[in-house]
Amino acid sequence: MARLIYGTAYRGMIRFSITDSKDVVHELRERHKLSYLPTVVLGRLVTASILVIPWLGEMETITFVISSTGPAGNVVAQSTWKGTVRGYITNTKFELEKNEFGKFDVKGAIVGGDLTVVRDVGLKTPLVSKVPIVSGEIAEDIAYYYTKSEQIPSAFALGVLMDKDGVAKAGGLAIQILDKSISEEIVSGIEKRLNGFAITSYLGEKSLEDIAKYVLGTEELLVEEMNVVFKCLCSREKAFESLKVLDLSDLDEMLGEGKAEVTCKWCSTTYTFEPEEIKVVIEEKKKLVN
Repeated sequence: MARLIYGTAYRGMIRFSITDSKDVVHELRERHKLSYLPTVVLGRLVTASILVIPWLGEMETITFVISSTGPAGNVVAQSTWKGTVRGYITNTKFELEKNEFGKFDVKGAIVGGDLTVVRDVGLKTPLVSKVPIVSGEIAEDIAYYYTKSEQIPSAFALGVLMDKDGVAKAGGLAIQILDKSISEEIVSGIEKRLNGFAITSYLGEKSLEDIAKYVLGTEELLVEEMNVVFKCLCSREKAFESLKVLDLSDLDEMLGEGKAEVTCKWCSTTYTFEPEEIKVVIEEKKKLVN
């Protein structure tokens, strides 16, 4: 479970959210059996998807998709207005040399590509926006999307700290300027404090509220809180339905092997189907062909 606090400052001119996402990132690492760098990459994107939950409308789901040309491959995170999140990365096992700062080389793992944002607000067709990867550090790329595509000046700070036992710390901070008439002095102060800011340096040392107050430069925050949990939407029924898109030849091969297995990409849960169940799908497909 991730703790998320959010709210406004400066009489509603700025909104913010901040989270400690360690438990969620740890669960993703365990579910997908991730090595160190994939944990950091996916952890950052999932943390970003947690931060934007307070900005979603009722019934809304948002999906961030990084289509990378680097070793990370595709990285996907999805969150809902109800406070649930899930995610996956296509390449679960890879490592790179540390960057010049001695940290995990997230930029080297992404290496260009696009960030696609899918917003499902319950209409027939989801709203889809795409922007190029401008940094590869993920925080800057999410901020670029909101600043350019939604015309809301934004800043994100994301971090996942690993140790020999796994995920030591994980969290993030997001700030958006809702009223551009806000004092330039306030904005420059926030920018100065964000310069070189590392969320993992503060997690565990200060409360989320105190971190927000420090970065925003004010004690006067209107704050709300919620808990965000990992939750996948998969089920045995959905997995069974997915068998119906396979060719008859594939189904016959599975029947010969004595079972069919469907693994959910979001949570790595594997559903196993017996020969009798495979035969049901085969008969249904044969009826459609005839």
